[in-house]
Amino acid sequence: MSTLATLKRVALMILSGQQFLLTEKAPQNTHKVLWYYDWCTIGDSIMDLSQRFAIRSDIAIDLCMPHGPIELFAADSRFRRVFRSLSDADERYDLAIVQNITTKTLGQKIRQFPRTRFCSIMGHRRNEDFSRMQLSYDRLAHVFDIANDAGPIAPSLEIAHDGGAPAEGFQILVAVGGNDKRRRIHDWSAVLQAIDARWPMSNVKPRYVLLGNGEHALEAVREAKAHLPEQRIVAKTDLPDLRAAARVIQRCSFFIGADGGLMHIAAALRKPGVAIFSEIRPEWRLHAHSGIKSIFTEGSIDEIPVENIAGEVVDYCEALTGC
Repeated sequence: MSTLATLKRVALMILSGQQFLLTEKAPQNTHKVLWYYDWCTIGDSIMDLSQRFAIRSDIAIDLCMPHGPIELFAADSRFRRVFRSLSDADERYDLAIVQNITTKTLGQKIRQFPRTRFCSIMGHRRNEDFSRMQLSYDRLAHVFDIANDAGPIAPSLEIAHDGGAPAEGFQILVAVGGNDKRRRIHDWSAVLQAIDARWPMSNVKPRYVLLGNGEHALEAVREAKAHLPEQRIVAKTDLPDLRAAARVIQRCSFFIGADGGLMHIAAALRKPGVAIFSEIRPEWRLHAHSGIKSIFTEGSIDEIPVENIAGEVVDYCEALTGC
């Protein structure tokens, strides 16, 4: 983010009077907070909003998410109300939380809540080489005087059960596809074959549930069915929304995939698994007590030998099942 763009936003804040409403501490007797979250990515939203439970339970929080995966938070017990448009917000809040200070966010704030005090989690920052959970925790702990040195709370999601029958046997959720080359494994078929080859002969081999969308996901399904018994490949590439995807993940026993939105859903649902990271360090994205173990490379994600991925997966699965 350029210095000039930051200076322009600071000037806008001063001229509009918002600079004088930006606060480092929640007002005394704060009872109602609006969290205006205008990012659109799945994983970032799960990490950024993860510390909502650190705020005192007697403070009501409304979440306005105009662009992001709002369906993942629709049934959340910590948010009093969840909605897309600021026009659905209440008339008065004691404090507003914004993720970033951007020209667009400031414009919405000025139009809807010109006199409401507000704080920001990231301020003018836009980079990705840091722990979003730690930053959110540090900022909220400072703003709300949270006296707790335990560190960030692990992300969590509350997804209503759809009434479907529990999955039978050991099912491995495989997150396939992905548009970002850092987060896309091109030969999932080879990985699954390597897992099959290492799987204990005394155990029934797992079913693989391939979840994703787009042409890369469809190609992964085609290749998997061409090289593995088709009855053990379940394709989930046409789901209606993220809530349906989360329910699929919830029913599975284990997760494997690259760093991305589906990985963050699995981690927030407390699933065990193995995630593959390229360039972005795992400790920036996973909670210290996450059930998701990581494989990291500073180079291309496809440089990681499939045998290494298969070994991590099978060893972890054996430890979980006691075999």
